[in-house]
Amino acid sequence: MDNKSSVIDFEILGYKVKLREGESELSVSPHDVVELVRSESNKIMDKAPNLEKGEVALLVALQLAGESLKNSRQYSEQVSEMKLKAEKALDLIEEVTPTTM
Repeated sequence: MDNKSSVIDFEILGYKVKLREGESELSVSPHDVVELVRSESNKIMDKAPNLEKGEVALLVALQLAGESLKNSRQYSEQVSEMKLKAEKALDLIEEVTPTTM
């Protein structure tokens, strides 16, 4: 591990966790991640206050995993669509471009 990046302590649902700051500009802030988990946890606990903290954590994990898979599939589909459109556009360009042979 790189000693230059900082580690931040958080408490989520009574569990203490340490998260490392990402060094990339595209990295997601640990604060944003924790805020998302806390927000989703609160929504679940408001709807079902009788759940144990571990059950809430599991439900949040399943929800976020589902959203991640959905986004990943959508991204793959959109990339495939763009590739197909680019290939069709290239074919059209080649049809109307005079050959120089």
